[in-house]
Amino acid sequence: MNNRVRESAVQDSWTSIPIPSASSTMDAYLVVPAAPSRGDIVLLQEIFGVNEAMRDMARAFATEGYTVLAPDLFWRLEPRVDLGYGEDDRKRGFALMQKYDQADGADDIRIAAKWLRQHSSPKPVAMVGYCLGGRMAVLAGAENPDVSAIISFYGVRLDLCADKLRSLPVPFQFHVGDSDAHVTAEHTAAVKNAVSGKPDAEVSVYPGAQHGFCNRLRTDVFAKDAAALAGKRALTLLEKVMG
Repeated sequence: MNNRVRESAVQDSWTSIPIPSASSTMDAYLVVPAAPSRGDIVLLQEIFGVNEAMRDMARAFATEGYTVLAPDLFWRLEPRVDLGYGEDDRKRGFALMQKYDQADGADDIRIAAKWLRQHSSPKPVAMVGYCLGGRMAVLAGAENPDVSAIISFYGVRLDLCADKLRSLPVPFQFHVGDSDAHVTAEHTAAVKNAVSGKPDAEVSVYPGAQHGFCNRLRTDVFAKDAAALAGKRALTLLEKVMG
């Protein structure tokens, strides 16, 4: 998948999604392909917010023909967080993650998936998440009739989600590097064990790849070949479940 997309190839904008339980709205970045959509994706951010890297990812999936919605997961703490990768922004991102209520967040994501089905296509959406988003994709996607597939790129602490992983009724992919400082070999082994025997579950480990290896704006960890292979595998699954 080519992350360097032509702006003219897609239409992007911010939209607001009602959150009745909070009597408020959650912003989300929406990208629509130029051609008729092949299906819908809810894309879930890293701890740095729906920043340029996540918007770039969303546009890249849209150029492959998918409508993509990236909800602002931290909206209850601070709207439209948009961080870079310097030390101060890293500390801020980790602090936001520590304050983030994952139960409320999972509810917000479920609402986003339902909203997308109502406004784009009635078919179930795929959830694609990175880092924190890779964990939230599992928490919000498990036992969710609005979801057709879950793709987690280096989702953190999925070893603590074994029960949800074992019960997933939809295809699942987990992409992680063997040099990931935040997803240890033990965590990856736990994910493998939880989905063992499931014919529609894949755990792909990329030699030498670090946390964030698909993020081309993180020049310290971006791994071009591993990112391309992971992207190809993700697109293969999306095509399978969406046609």
